[in-house]
Amino acid sequence: MSLGYGAAIAQMSYMVNCSDPGFVGNAIRQVQQSFPERFIYGMSVLYHCKKGFYLLGSSALTCTANGLWDRSLPKCLAISCGHPGVPANAILTGDVFTFGATVHYSCKGTHRLVGNSTRVCREDSHWSGALPHCTGNNPGFCGDPGTPAHGSRLGDEFKTKSLLRFSCEMGYLLRGSPERTCLLNGSWSGLQPLCEAVSCGNPGTPPNGMIVSSDGILFSSSVVYACWEGYRTSGLMTRLCTANGTWTGTAPDCTVVSCGDPGSLANGVQFGTDFTFNQTVSYQCNPGYIMEPATSATIRCTKDSTWDPSKPVCRAVLCSPPPPVAHGAVEGSDFRWGASISYSCAAGYQLSHPTILSCEGRGVWKGETPQCLPVLCGDPGTPAEGQLAGRSFTYKSEVSFQCRPPFILVGSSRRTCQAGGSWSGVQPTCIDPAHNTCPDPGTPHFGIQNSSRGYEVGSTVFFRCRKGYHVQGPTTRTCLANLTWSGTQTECIPHACRQPETPAHADVRAMDLPSFGYTLVYTCHPGFFLAGGSEHRTCKADMKWTGKSPVCKSKGVGEVNDTVTKTPVPSDVFSVSSVWKGHYEHLGKRQPATLTVDCFNATSSQVNATFAAASPLQMKLAGIYKKEEAHLLLRAFQVRGAAEVFGSKPEKENWGLDGYVSSGLEGGGFTFQGDIRGDNFGKFKLERQGPLSSDQDSSHRHPGTSGGSVAAAILVPFFALILSGFAFYLYKHRTRPKAQYNGYAGHESSNGQASFENPMYDTALKPTEAKAVRFDTALNTVCTVV
Repeated sequence: MSLGYGAAIAQMSYMVNCSDPGFVGNAIRQVQQSFPERFIYGMSVLYHCKKGFYLLGSSALTCTANGLWDRSLPKCLAISCGHPGVPANAILTGDVFTFGATVHYSCKGTHRLVGNSTRVCREDSHWSGALPHCTGNNPGFCGDPGTPAHGSRLGDEFKTKSLLRFSCEMGYLLRGSPERTCLLNGSWSGLQPLCEAVSCGNPGTPPNGMIVSSDGILFSSSVVYACWEGYRTSGLMTRLCTANGTWTGTAPDCTVVSCGDPGSLANGVQFGTDFTFNQTVSYQCNPGYIMEPATSATIRCTKDSTWDPSKPVCRAVLCSPPPPVAHGAVEGSDFRWGASISYSCAAGYQLSHPTILSCEGRGVWKGETPQCLPVLCGDPGTPAEGQLAGRSFTYKSEVSFQCRPPFILVGSSRRTCQAGGSWSGVQPTCIDPAHNTCPDPGTPHFGIQNSSRGYEVGSTVFFRCRKGYHVQGPTTRTCLANLTWSGTQTECIPHACRQPETPAHADVRAMDLPSFGYTLVYTCHPGFFLAGGSEHRTCKADMKWTGKSPVCKSKGVGEVNDTVTKTPVPSDVFSVSSVWKGHYEHLGKRQPATLTVDCFNATSSQVNATFAAASPLQMKLAGIYKKEEAHLLLRAFQVRGAAEVFGSKPEKENWGLDGYVSSGLEGGGFTFQGDIRGDNFGKFKLERQGPLSSDQDSSHRHPGTSGGSVAAAILVPFFALILSGFAFYLYKHRTRPKAQYNGYAGHESSNGQASFENPMYDTALKPTEAKAVRFDTALNTVCTVV
């Protein structure tokens, strides 16, 4: 029981009121308090019998803490003097023998009365005066003085000078003269003897008991007791008044019935420590549990030592299975109170809104159930001088393109909306056959463009920024076969760090990364590999760059197997059951931590994981892994034990791990690091434990991947240039009827392979057939951004 609850009980004890105990016939009641009468805890009420009555029971009653009087009401019984006795040859007039009653004596015939002719019953239960007697009829003789009730007489002669002796039975006391002598005047000496019963006095009323019946307080009288309801005794319930003026035995000890401790509830709290008659015990279930039956929250101790009703039980609250979602699945199998679940969608579908349902209350899911809607790829756009056929842009929808004559289509003539929300193939353009150059890509503000090689297909322009500005985006762009520029538009942004020199045989790309800042990312030219330095450098607050300038070395014969490279980050680096160990920062201190992946959806890249630190901290996290950026934001949707570890429970909607995955040297593993979203938290760093599976590693087992990837990335547009030139040659030197040009399509598949399609006329002059040349190259990531 809490201190607050105990204090409340202590305070209540001074406000308890007992009911009015009532009045007793022929008695006067005295109360400690004046009108109006209130019978509060600790107050006593006194009873006094009126004159002519005696008290049987307790004269004082006290109000107890449970609101009951400690004793039963007493009784005021009329005082009785008993039969006064009738001497020989006398006549008694009067048949009432209680207090105040009067009896009269007279003698028969010629007998003369000696003594008081009138006697009165007094308050001490004795008759006034002595019993009179009647004289004899013959001279020299006295009349028969009689024998007292419950007594005996020794001597039968009544003549002058005769002596009589009187005695009483056991339990009676002699009042009057024990010896009497017959006098000459015919009267007896002394007073007429009387045998009065011994009085045992008021037997009293025991606490928590009462007198059921009594026939007085004199010798041979009895009194019968009974305990109140809810009390019992093992002693005798009847007492007798003995000859020596005492009551047999003792007053019974009435003890309250006890039902015993009913016991606490599993997963519940018990209130109440008094387990005696009519007392109650209450129960309350812990959060997450419900009481059955609901009406048994309070039980009461009965007079037969049992609890009524029976003790309840606390049953764990379980939510029914969460509502199903078309084209979706439930993430999580714990449906207990306090648990949370989320939803994921099948490939090609996405959640209408991110939702986490929590099992709350009496077993209901709180939160709005989402829908899995088809992925929307958006309008792919209509190429200039071209047409778009198809107006549905959702998952599995297909659109087609064609150009107005004389323009020819370069790119994919048909594109399909894919599960990832992107269109298959390459966005087509309609180009004039007479043109073979790209438009001016433009010069960024505060930047300089170097286009010494012109804008012809395959040519490259270079960008740099003026002093005080740094490049954000690619430093080079290449004119592609579809007369568009590779990459995105370069920008020049002001920054505190001085722009470092671009190393030989390397390209640099700049970007502002969340939680990291302005970062330069380097890639080696085709035929070169990263032999030293840093693949990425970040501008620090002190206006200095992290890491060292990269060194790109040429791949000579026999150097391929000696190349030092970094393992690209696989798309399933967060595979199921993978374990990441490391540390996190809280209040400026590093603490050990472990991240275990519980679920990974290869299609949607959904990651569900458990973040565990010092016991009993455990957090359930969920997020989408962006493999293109190697970025993962895991948000908490279930937090347990945080208050014990952190001192307070963080807001689960705002707490999360926001970081990037980087690769170490080949065979060196992967690191997931970044910032923790939440007050008083800093950074985290976790390293993947154990190697990847053989299937996962197979695509990365070739040494020299970095240089080879760059070489393939450059060779692809080179071959595309050759094919495009050959197409233009056929177009300008055609001498036979031409089939409609179906265009060029370059499809970049998920495994990084590129295929090129170009129409070729066969000997049978079939205008709609085309041959395809396919180049299989492994386009793997060179340097990972972290």
